[in-house]
Amino acid sequence: MPGAEHMRDCKTLITLLKKQNNEGKLYAAICASPAVALAPHGLTKKGATCYPAPAFRDAIENASDDDVVTQENLVTSQGPGTSLKFALQIGEQLYGKDKADEIAKAMLVIR
Repeated sequence: MPGAEHMRDCKTLITLLKKQNNEGKLYAAICASPAVALAPHGLTKKGATCYPAPAFRDAIENASDDDVVTQENLVTSQGPGTSLKFALQIGEQLYGKDKADEIAKAMLVIR
């Protein structure tokens, strides 16, 4: 996972994510990134999810099997197949459930 590894090693990004977390602002990660980029820096919270490979899941304390997990200001998701649910959950966190439901309905997505 070179992309996630590059993010993990990017001091500027990690500093920004830690600031987002400390200020209670939204941040999110999908696929291997919750395990590879966030967990080593203490940026995953109990209940996060990631790509369901043992090597990744073992990096997250109490990894969830759910497609998308929201814990406080962190949204995580498993991968490409869950990306629409991930995007709608981020939209819900930013703009509220009614707006996310409106967008989902317009896209013919059942939530």
